[in-house]
Amino acid sequence: MKIFLSVLILSSSLLVFSFGEDRKLENTSKQLDQLRKEYLADKAALDQINETKDRILEKNKDQKMPNSGPEWKKALEVWLPLWQKEKASYPKYLNSLVKTYSELPPTDKKAGELKKEIETQHPDHSKNSLTESYYERHSLLANAIMPNLYNHDLDKERAKFFVKLLKPSFNTKTEDFFHLFKLPIEPQDWSVQTAYSLANLRTGNLSTARKENKKLIKKGSKFADLQKKKIKGKDSRYAQRLQNFHLQRALIEAHDGKEKEARKFLDKVLKTTPSEALDNNSQKLLQEIEKVLIEL
Repeated sequence: MKIFLSVLILSSSLLVFSFGEDRKLENTSKQLDQLRKEYLADKAALDQINETKDRILEKNKDQKMPNSGPEWKKALEVWLPLWQKEKASYPKYLNSLVKTYSELPPTDKKAGELKKEIETQHPDHSKNSLTESYYERHSLLANAIMPNLYNHDLDKERAKFFVKLLKPSFNTKTEDFFHLFKLPIEPQDWSVQTAYSLANLRTGNLSTARKENKKLIKKGSKFADLQKKKIKGKDSRYAQRLQNFHLQRALIEAHDGKEKEARKFLDKVLKTTPSEALDNNSQKLLQEIEKVLIEL
């Protein structure tokens, strides 16, 4: 009788958990549908006014200043709020798209559909290839992927897909080249390279994860030191980034079985920031590091 009751309680618990997970996925999917609808509407409106602008330029192409006059001015007045609205709705849609894809079971048919949808968001599909908007779009994609990389149980096949999407561009490679030879260069957005390193870790490719992380630490250290001198010893955004890079490096070394190296980089983080003061994502990495180190 006791065994029967134990089995019954366990079965009931599993059913409740399963129901809760199904409800959570349903809500996530509904939110994605709504955000997609809003973004596509904003994009369609922006595309329409862009076509209007193109027609005005074509009509005025023989004029000295084709992008002038009352018609052009009126089009610009309409264009600006539409551009701002589309620019605001796209990241919300993209973040929800990647989150929903990451949470769906691998066997779910919808996961395959969302994967294709995510692929089309890569800047290679943008007509503005290798321009500022290319790098901005790649950064938005990296920022959408990054929160999912903090989860230690991320499906390896999905991590491989993210690696493919996050491969650093020519812009990042050029920046790394300048830093290698200590040439002056303005700091870039490192979100793509950061996510690329962590995505490689999630696939088990520790060599590439470490290689990219070393580059990030080198760049982060340089600009953190420069910023520290400028603001007379106070912490800066580069110091925060460097702390994140050290924490990720500790995780890489822990997974590679190098306890001494892992603790060295972990100490760099905890020396300046108590564990309880770390943000939620850093807390996740810290807990994972400690768990891996205990198991070594």
